[in-house]
Order: sequence, then C-alpha cells, then structure tokens
Amino acid sequence: MGHSKKPLDARLRAAADMALETIRGIEHPHAADIGCDHGFVTAYLLRQRPDLSMIAGDVSEASLAKAQLLLSQAGLEGQVQTLCGDGLSVLEGQPAMDVILIAGMGGRTVLDILQRGEKYIGTAGLILQANTDVPVLREGLSKMGIGLRREAFPEAGGRRYVVMLAGRNAPVPDGFAGYLLGTAVNGIDSMGQQLYLRSMREQTAQKVAKLAASGTSSAKKKLEEANRILEEIDRVLTGAGLQVNGGNQ
Repeated sequence: MGHSKKPLDARLRAAADMALETIRGIEHPHAADIGCDHGFVTAYLLRQRPDLSMIAGDVSEASLAKAQLLLSQAGLEGQVQTLCGDGLSVLEGQPAMDVILIAGMGGRTVLDILQRGEKYIGTAGLILQANTDVPVLREGLSKMGIGLRREAFPEAGGRRYVVMLAGRNAPVPDGFAGYLLGTAVNGIDSMGQQLYLRSMREQTAQKVAKLAASGTSSAKKKLEEANRILEEIDRVLTGAGLQVNGGNQ
C-alpha cells in the first residue's frame, strides 16, 4: 500500500484532530481539504470518520494526482471528490461545508484564498495553519468578521506552529496585540502556547539585536516595531507569572 498510511507530523495531526473535534456530533458531515497536496490529511480524516463526505482540492494537477493515488491505494476513493481548482472555487455547487481545512501555506496565501472564496465559507469551522505571517492572517480574518475559537501550538521539526479554529460568531482579534498574540492576548492557557510565545520572543530579541547593531535609519522603524512585539509578549508572560529572559535589548 506504499505510503497510504504514512503518519502525520504533529503539525498536520493537530490540524486534522481539530477538524474532527469540529464535526463531532454532526451526522454525515461535509469537509474540504484545500491545498490537499499529498492527501495524507484527507486520508486520515476519512479513516476516522467513514461517514464523512470529503472534497480534496488542489490547484496543482500533479499534487492532486498524488492524492488520488494515495486515496485509491487506501481504498478511500469512494468517499472523496478530488477536484483541481484555485482555492475555494472547488466548492462551487457543493453542499455547505461543516469544516474547511487549509494548512501548510503562508499566512498571506491562506488569507487570499479565504478572501477570494468568502462566499463559500458560510458557517464552516475554518482549520487554518499558516507557516508564516500569522499576525497578518489574524488581522485579515478580523476584517472579514471571522474570529478565533481556539488555537493549538504543535511542534514539528524543531519548530512551533499555530493551528487555529476560526469561524463566524467567534471572538474577533482586535488591534496590534490581538493580531500578534491571538488567543493569548488575554492570557496563556497551555504549555504549548507558552513555548510558542517564548520561541517568538527569542526570534524577536535576535532581530532587535541585529537591527540595533546596524544603526541605519532604515532599521529604526523596524526596531521600534520589534521592541513593541517584545513588550506585548513580555506583558503576557509576566502576567502569567512566568519569568522573562532578558530585556528589550
């Protein structure tokens, strides 16, 4: 069966499990894996929920062919439609989705997909995992009236990621702190979240040191923003009674 049962890394597993939690209690739910690539997440979801009606979409025909092969090898092809198309356009003419999963892209790309396909979102739970520009994604969601229900912070390959469950009728991030910190803006609620914030702080502190050392006028504005990021992270860490390592440089 080749790689049809290849285990998901912690990042994709967190996204898939969050999708399963979202559809728990729904009979014969509808779900979409947008940018499905290899199809491993789609296959995992279908194994866990045999009653799931699934759309696996990708803009790349080559990627979709990989997913089709994997799903066929796993005997799951009868439970899923594999559709080649741009973003949420593959949902045209489909029933309303209960959950839509978009993982493994940059935050700006995820946001662009959602903005261009907003009419397809409806009341679906959005499982979003962006590799970059997470604050940009949160800000864009807020401008669409989409809030955060919860976030998870898995580690994969030595790096912490954010996996978010977003949707309508959820608290909407607001302002610089809200976009930067997401659900942590009102306090830390998990060890994963704490470790993610500490990792973000370390990276930002390194950036501050480099910008301060450059001494160029172009670095001044970037330095101010980086220090502001440190201040917000430190506010949350200290508010939780946690020690902050180092100052604002």
